[in-house]
Amino acid sequence: MELFKKTSIDFVGRRYIFFFISGILILSGMLSLIFKGGPKLGIDFTGGTLTEIKFQQLPSLEQLRKIFAEQGISVFELQSFPYQHSIILRTKLSGQDESEVIAKIQRGLTQNFDENYFEIIRSEYVGPVIGKHLVKRASLAILLSLLGIIVYVAFRFKSALWGTAGVIALAHDVFVTAGVFSLLNKEVTILVISALLTLAGYSINDTIVIFDRMRETLHLRRNLPLGELINLSVNETLSRTIITSLTVFLVLLALFFFGGQVIHDFSFALLFGVVVGSYSTIAIATPLVYEWELRKKKMNKK
Repeated sequence: MELFKKTSIDFVGRRYIFFFISGILILSGMLSLIFKGGPKLGIDFTGGTLTEIKFQQLPSLEQLRKIFAEQGISVFELQSFPYQHSIILRTKLSGQDESEVIAKIQRGLTQNFDENYFEIIRSEYVGPVIGKHLVKRASLAILLSLLGIIVYVAFRFKSALWGTAGVIALAHDVFVTAGVFSLLNKEVTILVISALLTLAGYSINDTIVIFDRMRETLHLRRNLPLGELINLSVNETLSRTIITSLTVFLVLLALFFFGGQVIHDFSFALLFGVVVGSYSTIAIATPLVYEWELRKKKMNKK
């Protein structure tokens, strides 16, 4: 199946336009993160209160979310236990003390239910699920995995440059997506982190597919200039890239609109990330290879 037949788009010739667009996206995200003092971290990173509430009959989660939101509790997570008619509510303190948050929860429930209809079984402070030590370990694991990608691609394509270009495109996707979360004032939670890691795997796989076509073309048409070779390879794989991304995009679109509040930010991160990932594979990774080789030739002539 092909969406486009025999396209001849000059991606390499437009590389500076692509670099400019990416520069604007990255700069916007950086400025947002700087002015806001870093990403807006969720309860998993900051800690908060944990409240267990038992009901005679469990209300819908949407009704409970509305009740707590009306009381000014803007950041919270709900976990329901239908067979026990209870929920666990985790709330971010956001400058308030624990007693203030508990009072708001009590007030919201009292305004909407009879006092005998619910019971607050326990309420306590809980620390962050993801501590500083775990963040350091995770950062080290990600760094080692990126180095592993460079080594793998360098071995497979006999050039460390290709691996480095792929990792730069991967980092571009993750950073731009994180920047959008900052611009939209969305929270970074465990689910969002897992979405960014999923995006990284998707992005590098897409890049390797195009690199593989470039390698095949390089063997078949050795006399072809590098710029033409890259354009030919990207155009030949363009239908595959668009079709793959489109099928993933449609699934994520369904999750975004119908998946519920719990996975809303997760699906949004992947939804935006898939678009950026497809863009970077075509417009960042391969043009970077060409730009580096071009500058390398100029340096050798000197």
